[in-house]
Amino acid sequence: MKELWSPLLIALIASMTQAFGISIQRKSHLTQNTIALYKRPLWIFGFLIYTVSTLIGSTCTIGYLPIIILAPVGAIGLVFNAIFAKWILGDPFTSRTVVGTGLIVLGAGLVAGFGVVAEPNHTLDDLITLYKRPSFIIYFAIIELFTVLGLLITHVTEYLMASRPTYWIHPDLKTWLGISYGVFGANISSQAMLFAKSGLELLLLTLFHHDNQFIYPLTWFIVLALVVTSILQLYYLNRGVQLCDTIILVPLNFCSFNISCLFNGLVYYNQWHRLVWWQVMNVLIGIILLIYGVLVISLQPSNQDAKSCDPSPSFTEINPLDYVKSKCWNPLQLFNNKKDIEHFSIPNENTSLLSSI
Repeated sequence: MKELWSPLLIALIASMTQAFGISIQRKSHLTQNTIALYKRPLWIFGFLIYTVSTLIGSTCTIGYLPIIILAPVGAIGLVFNAIFAKWILGDPFTSRTVVGTGLIVLGAGLVAGFGVVAEPNHTLDDLITLYKRPSFIIYFAIIELFTVLGLLITHVTEYLMASRPTYWIHPDLKTWLGISYGVFGANISSQAMLFAKSGLELLLLTLFHHDNQFIYPLTWFIVLALVVTSILQLYYLNRGVQLCDTIILVPLNFCSFNISCLFNGLVYYNQWHRLVWWQVMNVLIGIILLIYGVLVISLQPSNQDAKSCDPSPSFTEINPLDYVKSKCWNPLQLFNNKKDIEHFSIPNENTSLLSSI
């Protein structure tokens, strides 16, 4: 039991610093969006914190902590994400935020805890056999096609939104684009995890079993694929953070990553027979809870919107011409009761309409 405390502490610190790094990156996108990324010290600081904590956390915990501990640690990271969203980004932290975060943590724990199947060690010959299976080739081709098309549509939509802003003015479009980048980036990240597991198995065979696996071209292809997918997942996570609030994006990214890892492992390692019905049920319940928690948080109005869209303003507290200019104007909102109507007089020809401006 004592051997678990050190990696557990590292996992918790890594989870906290990852959330901190993402929030710092989001802060940079909100306050320094006109400056190139490499010229933003704040963004570079957040990016390095996230990247280093991810590398250290993954290296020090995957091989030492069982999944029954790793799953709650991953869910706790979503709590840190909500805290830093309030502290660094100033997002509202209301009772809906608390309820939504609780649902997200519970759902994430179910997804991460029951969405993992134990895997035996494999040699390079085993991995080649797994790669050549028709079911894996078909599955991988469909996933890659879906990912490429999804990212292409997202890029085109973002380009059209930037080039023709008058035709793309839906207030939630940027959020949906950010979610799209985050979800597809999580899918790429799950593929990076698959390559990382394969490469780690080959490395362990080389170092501890004196069976050099790095004399084969396929081994280096796996290493190259790991590098490429790792860079892509960092890029698309950053694109998502640029367009979408972290309190919405991070839980969806977390859920997509775990679900993708589950299906990648089931298909690649041919482990469908290892998955039992109660695992599937818990994963589905976790997905529902997580998505519902995100909706609870995302559908609450911000403080600014709540003030600007007050449904019952007093007539004596506002100027009618100023209120007409507001984005939430409704003619019926100018009057709360009959008394207000009695005090409202229609200007005559001698009244200056500009006197109150």
